[in-house]
Amino acid sequence: MDARGSRKLMLRNTLLLLLLIGVGSIRECPMPTIREPQMHFSSTVAADFRDLANDTWAQFLSTFSARTDCFGDVTLNTNPDLESRAVYDPRSTTVTVRVPGTPAFLQAALVHEWAHHVEFQCDAHQKLRPTILSLLNLPSDTAWRAEHQWADSPSEHYAEAVVELVLGDHPLPTKIRVNQDIVSILSEWSKGSNHLE
Repeated sequence: MDARGSRKLMLRNTLLLLLLIGVGSIRECPMPTIREPQMHFSSTVAADFRDLANDTWAQFLSTFSARTDCFGDVTLNTNPDLESRAVYDPRSTTVTVRVPGTPAFLQAALVHEWAHHVEFQCDAHQKLRPTILSLLNLPSDTAWRAEHQWADSPSEHYAEAVVELVLGDHPLPTKIRVNQDIVSILSEWSKGSNHLE
């Protein structure tokens, strides 16, 4: 082998060695994993409801898989004396559900309140709101959470649309007629679409 061929072989071997060292370094530095939001339970949650909630939470996370990095953990609590079917407290990130109830009632209540959890925690949700207001034929300066009438609140229209998106239908009668265009927009957004933001 002449000198030129020898240099090429040495250069190739050096490059191969550097490549192997680089691959070894990559193996030693694993890619960081994104931690999925977790659901925690208060002592008031019975085992059968816990199982239903876990299954529903998995379905919810699957639907919002591209957005799970923008909302955190949530705690589930129950209260048989709750006036409404469920409530969300953004300060403690706690959902409280009235029990007992049918599985359909409980699932719809959970998903509705988890939708509020996302809207309070996910900054990207702010940019989604003008589109929802437009689909509801409301002025852009409409308050997102109307205090006077539950059925008039854009926030509640959004949460009811999430129930339909996650569960495939709305299993309970509601005063809100779910706008299918909002369901479609939420489907895009939940998959990570940024063209609405």
